[in-house]
Amino acid sequence: MAVQRNDAESKLIIKVGTGTTVSGATAYSQRTFTRINPALGDADVLEIGRALGALQVYPVGSVHRQDAAKLEAVA
Repeated sequence: MAVQRNDAESKLIIKVGTGTTVSGATAYSQRTFTRINPALGDADVLEIGRALGALQVYPVGSVHRQDAAKLEAVA
């Protein structure tokens, strides 16, 4: 069975350290950027995430990519 991927979308999520928890661990908040071109390669998304992270007031903890798509069987 062949499968077709439709309605693909990607998000770029940047986690920034915004303080500390009661136990002393770093507390993180996230900045989410939607409508990232799903055709972009992972290296390109990381580069964009680093560039956007450099504009943040808080230090960047990590950069994430989240992909979602609708899968359909095709004849």
